[in-house]
Amino acid sequence: MSTPDIKDKFGREIRYLRISITDRCNFRCKYCMPIHDFNVIPHPDILSYEEMMLAVEAFVALGVRKVRVTGGEPLVRRGVDIFLEKVGKLPGIEEVTLTTNGSLLKKHADSIKAAGIKRINVSLDSLKEERYSSITGGFGMAQILAGIKYAKSIGLGVKTNTVAIRNFNHDEILDFCEFAVENDINVRFIEFMPVGNFEEWKDTGTITGKEILDIIGTKYTYEQIQKEKLSGPAVNYRLSNGAKIGIITPISNHFCSDCDKLRITADGKLRPCLLSDAEIDLLPVIRSGNKEAVIQEIIKGLNLKEKEHHLLSEKRDEGFKRTMSKIGG
Repeated sequence: MSTPDIKDKFGREIRYLRISITDRCNFRCKYCMPIHDFNVIPHPDILSYEEMMLAVEAFVALGVRKVRVTGGEPLVRRGVDIFLEKVGKLPGIEEVTLTTNGSLLKKHADSIKAAGIKRINVSLDSLKEERYSSITGGFGMAQILAGIKYAKSIGLGVKTNTVAIRNFNHDEILDFCEFAVENDINVRFIEFMPVGNFEEWKDTGTITGKEILDIIGTKYTYEQIQKEKLSGPAVNYRLSNGAKIGIITPISNHFCSDCDKLRITADGKLRPCLLSDAEIDLLPVIRSGNKEAVIQEIIKGLNLKEKEHHLLSEKRDEGFKRTMSKIGG
């Protein structure tokens, strides 16, 4: 019999699973997917939806209560709405969410909501058309904003994720604070993570959460607000203009001690930490169809979860085997 509410070797309960359903994406974001020499995972190595359901069931048996579906871009894979609905109906699941670049959101928002999804996260790294096109590899921003507005109009909750990058978009932080209140959206700023990313930003791209708050403080006062149930690592604030913003600090003030998260890549690799290449291959045991065997492999994989990441220390291996698009955002 499986063990409920499993903990890792440091006593952290595992409640949250992020599952990448594809490494394919219609964008070419510079910090996520390399522009040159990018090879997608071969189709035979990608988990089927049925295989993903078996894996999710195994995680739920171990105490996972929240599932986030990511990519690549999850909406480029057919049948994602059916998968979302099936995951949401699993006994024990309290929340299913989706992270998307927003380009196909207007087309799929109705089916996403019909699948039982209550809120989504949309990546939005600039409010300036030229910058947005530059970072995404040529995509226009108007379609994204239209998708966000439509999603909100049908009752989907929307949060936006902005990777704050020094000398690229950090001068838009106050603009995003206005965008948040004008559109009734929780804007979240994420510290840039130099994980096999665009060389131009590797050494100087990170602007810290404190610096983000300092910039916000030049125009607004703010107060920290309580986290919601099953919320992620963001520290949330209410600004004097009425905006609600969140700040995620994986670099300057990491939250490893409270990490309740595991990841599965689209090709079935279990990754206990985003910022480490340590992983265990679940694909063979998932394809065996034996859920109890999958549970045991997950338990083994927990031993790879370290006390904290070593991204900025001498313990960090040179180079990461996977770009962000192959891990899942």
